[in-house]
Amino acid sequence: MPKDVVFNESVVTLKQVIPLMMKYSVPVLPNNYALWYTYVVNSKPELNKEIDSLLVEKNQVSSHQVDSLYEKHLQTDQHHASQALTKSMEDFAGSISKSIGFTQEDTQKFEQAMDTVHSELNGMDSDAVEVDQISDFVDDLISQSLQMRDNAKGFSESLNHAQEEIKRLREKLEYTRQEALRDELTGALNRRAFNETVARLIDMENQDCALILCDIDHFKKFNDTHGHQLGDQVLKVVAARLSKYSNVKASTYRYGGEEFAILVEENASKMAAPLAEQLRQSIERLVIKDKKSQKQVAKITCSFGIAQYALGFSNFTWIELADERLYRAKEAGRNRVMAK
Repeated sequence: MPKDVVFNESVVTLKQVIPLMMKYSVPVLPNNYALWYTYVVNSKPELNKEIDSLLVEKNQVSSHQVDSLYEKHLQTDQHHASQALTKSMEDFAGSISKSIGFTQEDTQKFEQAMDTVHSELNGMDSDAVEVDQISDFVDDLISQSLQMRDNAKGFSESLNHAQEEIKRLREKLEYTRQEALRDELTGALNRRAFNETVARLIDMENQDCALILCDIDHFKKFNDTHGHQLGDQVLKVVAARLSKYSNVKASTYRYGGEEFAILVEENASKMAAPLAEQLRQSIERLVIKDKKSQKQVAKITCSFGIAQYALGFSNFTWIELADERLYRAKEAGRNRVMAK
Protein backbone atom coordinates (compact mmCIF):
# COMPACT_ATOMS: atom_id res chain seq x y z
CA MET A 1 0.00 0.00 0.00
CA PRO A 2 1.46 3.46 -0.91
CA LYS A 3 2.81 5.49 2.01
CA ASP A 4 0.47 8.43 1.35
CA VAL A 5 -2.56 6.11 1.54
CA VAL A 6 -1.35 4.66 4.86
CA PHE A 7 -0.75 8.16 6.19
CA ASN A 8 -4.19 9.37 5.16
CA GLU A 9 -5.85 6.36 6.78
CA SER A 10 -3.91 6.99 10.00
CA VAL A 11 -5.08 10.61 10.04
CA VAL A 12 -8.69 9.52 9.59
CA THR A 13 -8.34 7.04 12.46
CA LEU A 14 -6.65 9.66 14.64
CA LYS A 15 -9.63 11.98 14.17
CA GLN A 16 -11.84 9.24 15.54
CA VAL A 17 -9.59 8.10 18.39
CA ILE A 18 -8.88 11.42 20.13
CA PRO A 19 -12.53 12.58 20.45
CA LEU A 20 -13.48 9.12 21.69
CA MET A 21 -10.81 9.24 24.40
CA MET A 22 -11.92 12.74 25.40
CA LYS A 23 -15.55 11.61 25.53
CA TYR A 24 -14.72 8.92 28.09
CA SER A 25 -12.10 11.01 29.96
CA VAL A 26 -9.21 8.73 29.01
CA PRO A 27 -5.78 10.44 29.36
CA VAL A 28 -4.03 10.71 26.01
CA LEU A 29 -1.02 8.58 26.93
CA PRO A 30 0.85 6.26 24.55
CA ASN A 31 -0.59 3.03 25.96
CA ASN A 32 -4.11 4.47 26.15
CA TYR A 33 -3.88 5.77 22.60
CA ALA A 34 -2.64 2.39 21.35
CA LEU A 35 -5.59 0.70 23.06
CA TRP A 36 -8.24 3.03 21.61
CA TYR A 37 -6.60 3.09 18.20
CA THR A 38 -6.87 -0.70 18.14
CA TYR A 39 -10.49 -0.38 19.26
CA VAL A 40 -11.35 2.04 16.44
CA VAL A 41 -9.71 -0.06 13.70
CA ASN A 42 -11.32 -3.18 15.22
CA SER A 43 -8.24 -5.33 14.71
CA LYS A 44 -8.86 -7.28 17.93
CA PRO A 45 -12.54 -8.28 18.19
CA GLU A 46 -12.16 -9.61 21.75
CA LEU A 47 -10.84 -6.21 22.88
CA ASN A 48 -13.74 -4.40 21.21
CA LYS A 49 -16.20 -6.80 22.84
CA GLU A 50 -14.83 -6.06 26.32
CA ILE A 51 -14.75 -2.29 25.81
CA ASP A 52 -18.27 -2.25 24.37
CA SER A 53 -19.48 -4.22 27.38
CA LEU A 54 -17.93 -1.72 29.79
CA LEU A 55 -19.38 1.23 27.90
CA VAL A 56 -22.85 -0.29 27.91
CA GLU A 57 -22.65 -1.15 31.62
CA LYS A 58 -20.93 1.96 33.04
CA ASN A 59 -20.56 4.36 30.12
CA GLN A 60 -16.88 4.68 31.03
CA VAL A 61 -13.61 2.79 31.15
CA SER A 62 -11.56 3.43 34.30
CA SER A 63 -7.80 3.85 34.27
CA HIS A 64 -7.43 0.43 35.91
CA GLN A 65 -9.61 -1.13 33.24
CA VAL A 66 -7.58 0.56 30.50
CA ASP A 67 -4.35 -0.76 32.05
CA SER A 68 -5.75 -4.28 32.36
CA LEU A 69 -7.09 -4.27 28.80
CA TYR A 70 -3.76 -3.04 27.47
CA GLU A 71 -1.84 -5.72 29.35
CA LYS A 72 -4.27 -8.40 28.23
CA HIS A 73 -4.50 -7.52 24.55
CA LEU A 74 -1.61 -5.27 23.53
CA GLN A 75 1.33 -5.65 25.88
CA THR A 76 4.40 -6.52 23.83
CA ASP A 77 6.04 -9.90 24.08
CA GLN A 78 9.33 -8.34 25.15
CA HIS A 79 8.98 -9.36 28.78
CA HIS A 80 7.81 -12.87 27.85
CA ALA A 81 10.70 -13.18 25.41
CA SER A 82 13.08 -12.07 28.14
CA GLN A 83 11.63 -14.65 30.51
CA ALA A 84 11.93 -17.35 27.84
CA LEU A 85 15.53 -16.36 27.16
CA THR A 86 16.37 -16.46 30.85
CA LYS A 87 14.77 -19.88 31.21
CA SER A 88 16.65 -21.14 28.16
CA MET A 89 19.91 -19.94 29.63
CA GLU A 90 19.09 -21.57 32.95
CA ASP A 91 18.10 -24.83 31.21
CA PHE A 92 21.30 -24.71 29.19
CA ALA A 93 23.35 -24.08 32.32
CA GLY A 94 21.59 -26.95 34.06
CA SER A 95 22.21 -29.27 31.14
CA ILE A 96 25.89 -28.34 30.97
CA SER A 97 26.22 -28.70 34.73
CA LYS A 98 24.63 -32.16 34.60
CA SER A 99 26.93 -33.19 31.75
CA ILE A 100 29.92 -31.89 33.65
CA GLY A 101 28.86 -33.93 36.67
CA PHE A 102 28.80 -37.11 34.55
CA THR A 103 32.11 -36.21 32.92
CA GLN A 104 33.73 -35.61 36.29
CA GLU A 105 32.53 -39.01 37.47
CA ASP A 106 33.98 -40.65 34.35
CA THR A 107 37.20 -38.70 34.78
CA GLN A 108 37.56 -39.88 38.36
CA LYS A 109 37.02 -43.48 37.26
CA PHE A 110 39.63 -42.99 34.54
CA GLU A 111 42.12 -41.63 37.08
CA GLN A 112 41.50 -44.65 39.30
CA ALA A 113 41.95 -47.02 36.36
CA MET A 114 45.21 -45.34 35.39
CA ASP A 115 46.42 -45.61 38.97
CA THR A 116 45.60 -49.32 38.92
CA VAL A 117 47.36 -49.90 35.59
CA HIS A 118 50.35 -47.96 36.78
CA SER A 119 50.52 -50.00 40.00
CA GLU A 120 50.15 -53.31 38.20
CA LEU A 121 52.75 -52.48 35.57
CA ASN A 122 55.26 -51.36 38.17
CA GLY A 123 54.57 -54.51 40.16
CA MET A 124 55.26 -56.94 37.33
CA ASP A 125 58.25 -59.28 37.78
CA SER A 126 61.07 -57.59 35.91
CA ASP A 127 62.94 -60.96 35.58
CA ALA A 128 60.09 -62.60 33.66
CA VAL A 129 60.69 -63.29 30.00
CA GLU A 130 57.48 -61.55 29.02
CA VAL A 131 58.55 -58.42 30.78
CA ASP A 132 61.99 -58.48 29.16
CA GLN A 133 60.42 -58.79 25.77
CA ILE A 134 58.02 -55.92 26.22
CA SER A 135 59.99 -53.75 28.60
CA ASP A 136 60.19 -50.90 26.14
CA PHE A 137 56.45 -51.10 25.57
CA VAL A 138 55.77 -51.18 29.29
CA ASP A 139 57.91 -48.09 29.87
CA ASP A 140 56.10 -46.29 27.10
CA LEU A 141 52.70 -47.37 28.42
CA ILE A 142 53.55 -46.20 31.91
CA SER A 143 54.72 -42.87 30.54
CA GLN A 144 51.54 -42.43 28.51
CA SER A 145 49.29 -43.48 31.35
CA LEU A 146 50.89 -40.93 33.65
CA GLN A 147 50.45 -38.26 31.00
CA MET A 148 46.80 -39.18 30.47
CA ARG A 149 46.24 -39.14 34.21
CA ASP A 150 47.75 -35.66 34.46
CA ASN A 151 45.56 -34.51 31.57
CA ALA A 152 42.49 -35.95 33.26
CA LYS A 153 43.32 -34.08 36.45
CA GLY A 154 43.70 -30.85 34.48
CA PHE A 155 40.41 -31.46 32.71
CA SER A 156 38.68 -32.12 36.04
CA GLU A 157 39.98 -28.81 37.37
CA SER A 158 38.65 -27.06 34.25
CA LEU A 159 35.27 -28.68 34.78
CA ASN A 160 35.18 -27.53 38.38
CA HIS A 161 35.93 -23.99 37.22
CA ALA A 162 33.14 -24.23 34.61
CA GLN A 163 30.69 -25.32 37.28
CA GLU A 164 31.63 -22.33 39.41
CA GLU A 165 31.05 -20.05 36.42
CA ILE A 166 27.65 -21.62 35.79
CA LYS A 167 26.71 -21.11 39.44
CA ARG A 168 27.79 -17.46 39.20
CA LEU A 169 25.74 -17.04 36.00
CA ARG A 170 22.65 -18.48 37.65
CA GLU A 171 23.04 -16.16 40.63
CA LYS A 172 23.48 -13.19 38.32
CA LEU A 173 20.39 -14.14 36.31
CA GLU A 174 18.33 -14.46 39.48
CA TYR A 175 19.62 -11.12 40.78
CA THR A 176 18.77 -9.45 37.45
CA ARG A 177 15.31 -10.98 37.50
CA GLN A 178 14.69 -9.75 41.03
CA GLU A 179 15.93 -6.25 40.14
CA ALA A 180 13.54 -6.17 37.17
CA LEU A 181 10.66 -6.81 39.59
CA ARG A 182 11.46 -3.82 41.84
CA ASP A 183 10.21 -0.25 41.56
CA GLU A 184 13.26 1.95 41.22
CA LEU A 185 11.95 4.83 43.34
CA THR A 186 10.32 3.09 46.31
CA GLY A 187 12.01 -0.30 46.34
CA ALA A 188 8.61 -1.99 46.48
CA LEU A 189 7.78 -4.75 44.03
CA ASN A 190 6.54 -3.34 40.73
CA ARG A 191 3.53 -3.85 38.49
CA ARG A 192 5.19 -6.69 36.60
CA ALA A 193 5.80 -8.58 39.84
CA PHE A 194 2.20 -7.87 40.87
CA ASN A 195 0.83 -9.31 37.63
CA GLU A 196 2.95 -12.45 38.03
CA THR A 197 1.80 -13.02 41.61
CA VAL A 198 -1.87 -12.40 40.79
CA ALA A 199 -1.66 -14.89 37.92
CA ARG A 200 -0.04 -17.46 40.20
CA LEU A 201 -2.68 -17.07 42.92
CA ILE A 202 -5.50 -17.34 40.39
CA ASP A 203 -3.95 -20.47 38.88
CA MET A 204 -3.75 -21.97 42.37
CA GLU A 205 -7.41 -21.03 42.99
CA ASN A 206 -6.38 -19.94 46.47
CA GLN A 207 -9.66 -18.85 48.04
CA ASP A 208 -8.05 -17.54 51.21
CA CYS A 209 -6.00 -14.77 49.63
CA ALA A 210 -6.93 -11.13 49.24
CA LEU A 211 -5.97 -8.01 47.34
CA ILE A 212 -5.66 -4.70 49.16
CA LEU A 213 -5.46 -1.56 47.04
CA CYS A 214 -4.15 1.56 48.78
CA ASP A 215 -4.12 5.12 47.47
CA ILE A 216 -2.44 8.15 49.07
CA ASP A 217 -5.15 10.73 49.74
CA HIS A 218 -4.88 14.11 47.94
CA PHE A 219 -1.42 13.23 46.63
CA LYS A 220 -1.71 15.39 43.51
CA LYS A 221 -2.48 18.41 45.67
CA PHE A 222 0.50 17.55 47.89
CA ASN A 223 2.78 17.38 44.85
CA ASP A 224 1.49 20.67 43.48
CA THR A 225 1.94 22.38 46.84
CA HIS A 226 5.25 20.97 48.03
CA GLY A 227 6.93 19.80 44.84
CA HIS A 228 7.74 16.43 43.32
CA GLN A 229 10.95 15.96 45.29
CA LEU A 230 9.09 15.91 48.60
CA GLY A 231 6.35 13.90 46.89
CA ASP A 232 8.91 11.24 46.00
CA GLN A 233 10.02 11.13 49.62
CA VAL A 234 6.42 10.54 50.67
CA LEU A 235 6.11 7.67 48.21
CA LYS A 236 9.26 6.07 49.64
CA VAL A 237 8.11 6.45 53.25
CA VAL A 238 4.60 5.16 52.53
CA ALA A 239 6.02 2.18 50.62
CA ALA A 240 8.24 1.38 53.61
CA ARG A 241 5.28 1.56 56.02
CA LEU A 242 3.13 -0.61 53.76
CA SER A 243 5.86 -3.25 53.77
CA LYS A 244 5.98 -3.53 57.56
CA TYR A 245 3.87 -6.42 58.77
CA SER A 246 4.52 -9.53 60.80
CA ASN A 247 2.87 -12.94 61.04
CA VAL A 248 1.23 -12.31 57.66
CA LYS A 249 2.28 -13.86 54.37
CA ALA A 250 1.94 -10.81 52.14
CA SER A 251 3.83 -8.67 49.66
CA THR A 252 3.65 -4.97 48.74
CA TYR A 253 3.70 -3.57 45.21
CA ARG A 254 3.75 -0.10 43.68
CA TYR A 255 0.72 -0.46 41.46
CA GLY A 256 1.11 2.89 39.75
CA GLY A 257 1.60 6.56 40.67
CA GLU A 258 0.54 7.01 44.27
CA GLU A 259 -1.31 3.71 44.39
CA PHE A 260 0.00 0.56 46.03
CA ALA A 261 -1.23 -3.03 46.22
CA ILE A 262 -0.79 -5.64 48.92
CA LEU A 263 -1.44 -9.31 48.23
CA VAL A 264 -2.23 -11.38 51.31
CA GLU A 265 -1.55 -14.98 50.31
CA GLU A 266 -3.05 -16.97 53.18
CA ASN A 267 -5.54 -16.66 56.03
CA ALA A 268 -6.84 -13.50 54.32
CA SER A 269 -10.40 -13.86 55.61
CA LYS A 270 -9.07 -13.11 59.11
CA MET A 271 -5.92 -11.10 58.40
CA ALA A 272 -6.59 -8.78 55.43
CA ALA A 273 -8.90 -6.25 57.09
CA PRO A 274 -6.90 -5.98 60.37
CA LEU A 275 -3.70 -5.63 58.34
CA ALA A 276 -5.15 -2.82 56.22
CA GLU A 277 -6.36 -1.01 59.35
CA GLN A 278 -2.97 -1.44 61.01
CA LEU A 279 -1.24 0.03 57.96
CA ARG A 280 -3.78 2.87 57.72
CA GLN A 281 -3.05 3.89 61.30
CA SER A 282 0.69 3.60 60.76
CA ILE A 283 0.58 5.96 57.79
CA GLU A 284 -1.76 8.34 59.61
CA ARG A 285 0.94 8.78 62.26
CA LEU A 286 3.55 9.83 59.69
CA VAL A 287 5.10 13.24 60.18
CA ILE A 288 6.30 14.81 56.93
CA LYS A 289 8.81 17.59 57.49
CA ASP A 290 10.53 20.04 55.21
CA LYS A 291 14.23 19.15 55.25
CA LYS A 292 15.32 22.78 55.37
CA SER A 293 12.93 24.19 57.97
CA GLN A 294 12.25 20.90 59.79
CA LYS A 295 8.64 22.02 60.06
CA GLN A 296 5.74 19.66 59.51
CA VAL A 297 4.33 20.41 56.08
CA ALA A 298 1.40 18.04 55.74
CA LYS A 299 -0.49 15.10 57.11
CA ILE A 300 -0.48 11.96 55.00
CA THR A 301 -3.35 9.48 54.96
CA CYS A 302 -4.34 6.57 52.76
CA SER A 303 -7.57 4.92 51.71
CA PHE A 304 -7.87 1.14 51.33
CA GLY A 305 -10.09 -1.20 49.35
CA ILE A 306 -10.07 -4.98 49.99
CA ALA A 307 -11.27 -7.81 47.78
CA GLN A 308 -10.95 -11.44 48.76
CA TYR A 309 -10.40 -13.85 45.89
CA ALA A 310 -13.33 -16.03 44.80
CA LEU A 311 -13.44 -18.91 42.34
CA GLY A 312 -14.01 -17.69 38.82
CA PHE A 313 -12.26 -14.35 39.33
CA SER A 314 -9.99 -13.15 36.56
CA ASN A 315 -7.23 -10.67 37.34
CA PHE A 316 -9.52 -8.00 35.85
CA THR A 317 -12.57 -8.77 38.03
CA TRP A 318 -10.46 -9.17 41.17
CA ILE A 319 -8.67 -5.84 40.72
CA GLU A 320 -11.88 -4.11 39.70
CA LEU A 321 -13.64 -5.22 42.89
CA ALA A 322 -10.81 -3.92 45.08
CA ASP A 323 -10.74 -0.69 43.09
CA GLU A 324 -14.47 -0.16 43.54
CA ARG A 325 -14.10 -0.52 47.31
CA LEU A 326 -11.12 1.84 47.30
CA TYR A 327 -13.27 4.37 45.43
CA ARG A 328 -16.04 3.98 48.01
CA ALA A 329 -13.52 4.55 50.82
CA LYS A 330 -12.54 7.83 49.21
CA GLU A 331 -16.16 8.80 48.62
CA ALA A 332 -16.92 8.09 52.29
CA GLY A 333 -14.31 10.63 53.43
CA ARG A 334 -10.91 9.00 52.78
CA ASN A 335 -8.46 7.66 55.37
CA ARG A 336 -10.46 4.50 55.89
CA VAL A 337 -10.66 0.80 54.98
CA MET A 338 -13.51 -0.56 52.89
CA ALA A 339 -13.77 -4.35 52.83
CA LYS A 340 -17.37 -4.79 51.63
